[in-house]
Amino acid sequence: MSEDFYLAEVRPVNHDDSVDRAIQGCLQIGSGKSFITFAGAGSGKTYSLKKALEFLSDQYSDAFTRQGKQIAVVTFTNNAAEEIVDRIEQNPIFSVSTIHSFCWLAITGFNEDIRRWYLDTIPSELAEVEDLQKRGRAGKASDARKRTIVRLKEKMIWLAEPRTFVYDPNGVNSSPEALSHADVLKIFSHFLTVKPMMAEVIVNKFPFIFIDESQDTNNDVVNAFFDLQKAKTDEVVIGLFGDRMQRIFGGGEPQLGKSKPTDWTAFNKEMNHRSRRRIVGLGNHIRSEDDGRKQFARDGAFEGHVRFFLLPHGVTNKDQVEAKIRQAMAEITDDANWIDTKSEETAILLLEHKMAGRRLGFDNLWDALSNSEKMKYRITEGSITELMFFSDIVSPLAEASLEERRADLMSILRQSNSPLLEAEELEADKDDPLKAARTAEHAFRQVISNENVSFREVLEVLAEYKLLKIPDKLKSFVSVYEDVETEIETYQSETTQTESADLESEEKDRSEIAAWAEALETNFFQIRNYKDYIDENTMYRTHQGVKGNEFERVMAIMDDDEAGGFMFSYEQYFGVKEPSIASQQKVKAGAETGRDRTRRLFYVTSTRAKNSLAHVIYTSDVAKVKENLIERRYARENEIIEFQTQFRMS
Repeated sequence: MSEDFYLAEVRPVNHDDSVDRAIQGCLQIGSGKSFITFAGAGSGKTYSLKKALEFLSDQYSDAFTRQGKQIAVVTFTNNAAEEIVDRIEQNPIFSVSTIHSFCWLAITGFNEDIRRWYLDTIPSELAEVEDLQKRGRAGKASDARKRTIVRLKEKMIWLAEPRTFVYDPNGVNSSPEALSHADVLKIFSHFLTVKPMMAEVIVNKFPFIFIDESQDTNNDVVNAFFDLQKAKTDEVVIGLFGDRMQRIFGGGEPQLGKSKPTDWTAFNKEMNHRSRRRIVGLGNHIRSEDDGRKQFARDGAFEGHVRFFLLPHGVTNKDQVEAKIRQAMAEITDDANWIDTKSEETAILLLEHKMAGRRLGFDNLWDALSNSEKMKYRITEGSITELMFFSDIVSPLAEASLEERRADLMSILRQSNSPLLEAEELEADKDDPLKAARTAEHAFRQVISNENVSFREVLEVLAEYKLLKIPDKLKSFVSVYEDVETEIETYQSETTQTESADLESEEKDRSEIAAWAEALETNFFQIRNYKDYIDENTMYRTHQGVKGNEFERVMAIMDDDEAGGFMFSYEQYFGVKEPSIASQQKVKAGAETGRDRTRRLFYVTSTRAKNSLAHVIYTSDVAKVKENLIERRYARENEIIEFQTQFRMS
């Protein structure tokens, strides 16, 4: 077979310019031409978005300024929003925001409707928790469920009167009036579908709406926008930018680019400006088994390097082995930066966060939280409010307290609206307004001075001394709320104990409450390592977390055993394990399978690298994986390096 088969074809750098011109052809008020732009890895998606915004600025800047209209750009993350803002001129007609911020802006002021939405939805949530409580076993999770039941009943009573709701997209929501991140999306999607007035307000304010990373945007939100476009075809143009092959997070619309959206203009960007020919070629072969979209490398691009290192399960000294692999890549590519693990242009990708947790020391926390089916996706998105409370507020407060940085302590307490800094607290002792705050901080410092302190112990002292406002869900785990404890006793006396007699045969409780009950018993100082990891201050990333990023050199580690997840299976993907009966049934039904998700993940990891790529595969059958890689034309034989024949374990 010709060596050129493994290399992407090349095209001139301006090959996709016609796509940008065609997009501009849709950007006329009343055109009725909403569109979706398929932009694969390294295709210049943000560049096309920038060109569209520049075109609209030239066409409508003066008119929109007079009319108070804007062009909405909705992104998936704050970082994405900041990147777009950095690339466009400062112009008040552009409204660039995350999806959460946009949705909140739309529902702000609909207080009575939000109140009724909660009154309609809380009963089903309450019934679910009560059902779990009846079937569950005694323990901390059971105690937390009891508090949750009380909390939800109290909220129903609180909602009996008119309320005003608030939301902070960048903060921790802890007051009764505060909406959660997830609820903002749910409420917006519901209102946009059932409230004609909201649809009218949005299209009047935003005649053009662009949604970036549309494949990962919450599917309820995306479908609500589809309904909006259908109802207001001649009043709004909606443009989606994304790539269904890079859909990583579970909340995205699975049919985007397949059966949805209908009757929209579709554009396809074919260039990959990021990677060398061999890497683009690998991405094309992976994609050929999915939607068959093909990319071209830039004219003049070098070949680049791809290697597959195959290792058996059971390797114990993985850090040493992986260091040797980086050394081998340095020699293969003649690039010494492969062994510099602090290089910002070298990424080491792990299949799951828990793999990083074990290497960096926050595995107990991560393992506990990932037991919740509801939180699995949200962990990877970094959108768990309660975890943000610990990482963004409590941890900095602990560091400032231990290091006795008084100015930083007060700054954190002010920014987080500490109850101890409220007017009535300060006026309670006019001779020494900060006495209560000092007492609370001293108690807090005593607790965190124990290096083995648990999250629960930290939470208890924060609540007991009112040092910080506790997020609603975490209140279920705090024993100092005496009024709640009294109601729990009442609740217990009024209900029958229907816990399972056969605890051994009972299914594992995978609820959010049970996950937090376990997580709160783990060491609090894991949060430091978790924060370093999330802030990308370590050499490790996840396969999912680098979507949209690019690096000179990438090493992707695939180890189903260590990952212990169920969402992805490289063993199945590379033909070592047969698909489960459930997976086979999904294939017959045309539903998404773990193999589909793994293929997309493999595509994402393979296309992050600019110059050189190393896939490290731990497997129960090295020979089978090698055969599979060659048969599917992912690898040439000389690109596969078997661990046993290349290295000796020290």
